[in-house]
Amino acid sequence: MLAALPAQANLRCDVSLITRGQTLFEVFERCGSPAFEMRFADHRYPGILVYVDEWTYDLGRNKFRRLLTFENGRLVRIETRAKPKRAAGSVLGTDGRR
Repeated sequence: MLAALPAQANLRCDVSLITRGQTLFEVFERCGSPAFEMRFADHRYPGILVYVDEWTYDLGRNKFRRLLTFENGRLVRIETRAKPKRAAGSVLGTDGRR
């Protein structure tokens, strides 16, 4: 299984550059809705609660996915993930047909 590749400093969505420190809204405004998102509260230390949002963007066929991690609404990490895999039995020809 392929582990996450090193964290990237930024991500390009169309012509917009996404960098750490941007808000959830700024990223949504530039990249649109993620393919998958998860939200949870992380109890880091006694009395310290951090709200974490993880957004996964699928950038298309033969491109690596990106996992964006937000803490308390600010982007703190951009990770490169594995390329999407085709579902079993979905062998397509060059014209897009089975």
